Amino acid sequence: MLQYDPAGGGYAFSYIGYNGTMAGGGDTEDTRWDDALKYRLAVGPVHFGAMYKFADGSGGCYSASSAWTAATCTPEEAHNNAYGFDLGGDLGKKLSVDVVYQHYNQAISVLNPLLGPQSPAAPYQSTTNSINTNPINGANLIGTTNTLYGIVTDNSAIMAAAKYTWDPFKFFGGYEWIRQTNPSDPLGVGALDQGGYLLSGVEDNNLDSPKIVQIWWMGVKYAIDSKTELTASWYHQLQNDFRIPPTCSPDAGFRASCAGTLNFWSLYADHHFTKRFDGFAGIAYSYVSGGLAIAIPHGPGVPFKYDNNFAPTIGGRFTF
Repeated sequence: MLQYDPAGGGYAFSYIGYNGTMAGGGDTEDTRWDDALKYRLAVGPVHFGAMYKFADGSGGCYSASSAWTAATCTPEEAHNNAYGFDLGGDLGKKLSVDVVYQHYNQAISVLNPLLGPQSPAAPYQSTTNSINTNPINGANLIGTTNTLYGIVTDNSAIMAAAKYTWDPFKFFGGYEWIRQTNPSDPLGVGALDQGGYLLSGVEDNNLDSPKIVQIWWMGVKYAIDSKTELTASWYHQLQNDFRIPPTCSPDAGFRASCAGTLNFWSLYADHHFTKRFDGFAGIAYSYVSGGLAIAIPHGPGVPFKYDNNFAPTIGGRFTF
């Protein structure tokens, strides 16, 4: 993905780099796969790749009884396997194209269990078993210390991207489509997440309808000389409404599950003073609306409708 990003994943100037939405089928935490096998093959200008992740960890537990405890709940098996394929080609040093597909079962997006998605203003832990909505309390409660709150989905994504070199220009472009659904095999409370952390809260039914995210991007690099490059890029994201109630407006209120739009532009210059030391300066501008504007700070009484941001950056980098 990063080789088709005009800004190369730079946090200051690339939406792909600083946001992480495009990785892991929409969940940044699932970008890197443990217990996986990878196969690569190149025949002339064409290359192919495949990768498979084996299921690992524990799936937590649940019980059909409303008075379930750690002693009576039934262990849930982990089904967090994943697979992906890549097909691409190179035409000399001019043109490069790739199409990538991936699917991840039981992908987990984590939150601090003291916050949780339901009550950001107060400490929160799941109060119901997310599989059958039975209360969780008493002896079976899993502490929030050093644990996580997980939203579980099955993720599918497909990306197509290309770059073309026409000296002194390099052109970049790409598109990714992401679909998230409630997991076909739900997880229980106490499931094991990456890094060995337990989930003290789990949501397996977070989506009322599939969540669809689309992202486009394009950009160009211009080599002013052998040491200086100028880069311009544009990124665009759309998402749909994926929770009830479907009404989203400034009057009804916006939520993170509401449809939304993001536009991100950046322009910067990079100059290599030496082989290992370079300096850069530029500016990024973003405009968000609807559900994608929820994460932007607003003043009291200001609706979650839209917001924008300018971010000038200047810095230096020394590589070892």
